[in-house]
Amino acid sequence: MNEHLTSARNGDPAALERLVHEIWPRCYRLAASVIGERALAQDAAQESCAIVCVKLRTLRDSAAFDTWLYRIVMREAARVRRRLPPSTPLYDDRSFTLDETTSIDVWRALARLPAEQRDAVVLFYFHDMRTEDIAAIVNAPHATVRTRLMRARERLRASLGNYAVDLHTQQGVLKHHVI
Repeated sequence: MNEHLTSARNGDPAALERLVHEIWPRCYRLAASVIGERALAQDAAQESCAIVCVKLRTLRDSAAFDTWLYRIVMREAARVRRRLPPSTPLYDDRSFTLDETTSIDVWRALARLPAEQRDAVVLFYFHDMRTEDIAAIVNAPHATVRTRLMRARERLRASLGNYAVDLHTQQGVLKHHVI
């Protein structure tokens, strides 16, 4: 991706297209885990990719690309989420399963968390991000992110007990977390 990123930043349209092709799955996965509805997640991911195309040249440091990208996706997902009626259920098991290895009970428990806590949990556990990076993405102090995670874990423990979550990818198990 680094070669596509550098070339795209220098104005190569083919490299920009390849970059968008590479980042789309991450954008969609993050938007879906924040919004919980496929069509709306696609909208947020598509808008995020469009913003990346327009603003890529303004990125000062290529090493900060991932954080910059996640910040854009989180902002777009939050914008879409704000437009939803308050009664709209997140992670409705009839229409949405983001990760087949994670029980629908976990998604329901996540849906009951306040948005700021849910976002921190999703980024930390499902996108394997460090708390420092999450702080940069959500534009909050590091200590605030850690507090959100702590409070979210407390609420999830109350909802789920000692439920254990294995996070899987196509390459295998990433981590084993006990909530």
